[in-house]
Amino acid sequence: MGSTVGVELAARRLTELLAGPRYRRHWERHSSVRRGQLSRAAVAAVLAGHLFETGEVGWEHRPRSLENRVGRALNGDRLSDRTLELFISAFGMTEEHADELRALLHGRLVPSPLVVAESISGERPMPPRTVRTLQVAEHHEIGADRSPSRHVTRQLLEALEATDRYHYVFDTAHAAVSLSSGGTPVDAFRVEGTPLCAVEILLSEPLLPGQTTHLEFRTDFSYPEPPRPEFRRGVSPGVRHLALTVRFHPTAPPRQVLRARWGDVTATEPDEAVPVELVGGQTALEVVPGGHCVIGYTWRW
Repeated sequence: MGSTVGVELAARRLTELLAGPRYRRHWERHSSVRRGQLSRAAVAAVLAGHLFETGEVGWEHRPRSLENRVGRALNGDRLSDRTLELFISAFGMTEEHADELRALLHGRLVPSPLVVAESISGERPMPPRTVRTLQVAEHHEIGADRSPSRHVTRQLLEALEATDRYHYVFDTAHAAVSLSSGGTPVDAFRVEGTPLCAVEILLSEPLLPGQTTHLEFRTDFSYPEPPRPEFRRGVSPGVRHLALTVRFHPTAPPRQVLRARWGDVTATEPDEAVPVELVGGQTALEVVPGGHCVIGYTWRW
């Protein structure tokens, strides 16, 4: 992989990270453009603020002087090691994201996502549960075509018995799963007797009973047509904290969004549904579930 290609890939991934929920809060408060759009001027303001805090520039330094540098970096025209490290430091990027960007910039391949539709190894029963989820945060994005585009999951898991695997279950094969931290996707299969698919994740470190680990993974979707307008999560009694966020592309806002609760995972209509307002194209909830439940959102175009 040549240096030009490395710069382009690193720039593309950097833009993707800055537009995502983890880092966008740093620049959104500096933005004067419509929410949801990545503002290079706002990104430059974050970089300038970091340089001032570290004493590398004085008070007279203007963020505007960094806008061309930001533009060249995000366009993939020019991205030096020094500029990349400035982005990493100014936005407080995680070690995993920082290492991924450095690897891309220098032409080192990063692990490829497991494309579920191309990796299905047959149908088999769901393996016995060897871990339980203690905490989970999920961010669900709806694209301009009104279909899910991306889903980011962060989980705290606890081993119920000695294990080195976790099975991630969802309802479509039109997906690619990649791990940001905690493991590697190694296999995909259909869950016997259900419309569900499962991705087997090999944990970075084996767990003994009672040990915990964090997983962060991303699911990129490629639906041939929009599925049902809903995002829901089934919750087991062991979950102590649940956070759900759904975000809509600025060119495809729904007519109405409702926070909902279903009787079980097979129910087609919610038992409860309460309208909620979108702020910046998104809405979120945080709950302590306290038992089996299925909660999430449904919306109307």
